[in-house]
Amino acid sequence: MMRRMLSSLPLLAALLAVTPAAAADAAGPVSEAERLVFEDAHLRNLPAKASLHYRYRHSETGQAEIDDEVVLTASPEEGKERVVHVDYLHGERHLALPDVADPISNPLILYFLEADVRDMRRRLGGQENYFRHRIRLALAEAATLSDVVVSHEGKAVQATRIEIRPYAADEQQERLRGLGNKIYRFTLSRLVPGGVYELSTHVAAPAGGQPLLEEVVTLRGEGGGDAPRQGPGYMTEEGK
Repeated sequence: MMRRMLSSLPLLAALLAVTPAAAADAAGPVSEAERLVFEDAHLRNLPAKASLHYRYRHSETGQAEIDDEVVLTASPEEGKERVVHVDYLHGERHLALPDVADPISNPLILYFLEADVRDMRRRLGGQENYFRHRIRLALAEAATLSDVVVSHEGKAVQATRIEIRPYAADEQQERLRGLGNKIYRFTLSRLVPGGVYELSTHVAAPAGGQPLLEEVVTLRGEGGGDAPRQGPGYMTEEGK
């Protein structure tokens, strides 16, 4: 039996493709992290016709910071409640994938992960399916979930943060060229439009200080807006 998440969104089957041996393991129950990321109805609070704007920031040691935008547009079409188009970045960074009809979860997550997988292959070589498989496995077996508070449109909002380190257990760390400690964070909330507050990856410097590599996509709001981005550090674990 295939995982339910593979049928909930057609693009997901390609994004999380696994090797034949690993596919046999995919018959187990869906983890809470997988459910929150891939199966939760993120778009439940979004009208059939709407647009969401996200700020994108990329920082890397020795390179100029990149500041860009992601725009998600939903609109009804004949025979469909809604079709979602994601305009993911611009210029040479632009990622084009097919529009998604009647999605359950927010397709932004698929774009973010697919862009990451392609970037990892570009940096390290190898097969994209290796990186997809590691992400899938980490969400299934090794995710950490925590309650956090984020700031959206000037208000404190309850959210859930899912954190994974897909490559930490890889025994051949040398081939990962310092990216073995890469952290992925999914910050989700039913209280923000589209259900996704922030997606990020982070590669810490060996001696601390500024991260070697950081990529962050943060919700600005519906229809754009000029609200400044609250950084990934603007989260507190509940009770702290």
